[in-house]
Amino acid sequence: MAKLDIASLDDAALIAKLAELDRQSVEAKFAHSMGQLENTAVLGQLRKDVARIKSEVRRRELAQGLGKGSLESKYQGVGAEGASASSASDESSFLQSVVDKASE
Repeated sequence: MAKLDIASLDDAALIAKLAELDRQSVEAKFAHSMGQLENTAVLGQLRKDVARIKSEVRRRELAQGLGKGSLESKYQGVGAEGASASSASDESSFLQSVVDKASE
């Protein structure tokens, strides 16, 4: 995994990349807990990439005079393909159904 080039990304793409890396991190942690993750160095790399992006997001917020978390809330649910917030709610309802089935 190469170091990310986050300076060239716009705000929306940066937030989308953060969401993607968060998802990959959760999947890698799950695979690791199940003993299916072959390269455990991926966990540390994902964690560092998330930290790099969060640092860049905060730097941009400060440069624009915005409050903490305002860029994330502004672009919440907007993916790299321009997905709407409705797809994010569909995903959360899907995840809720998975949690409900697992708790039965």
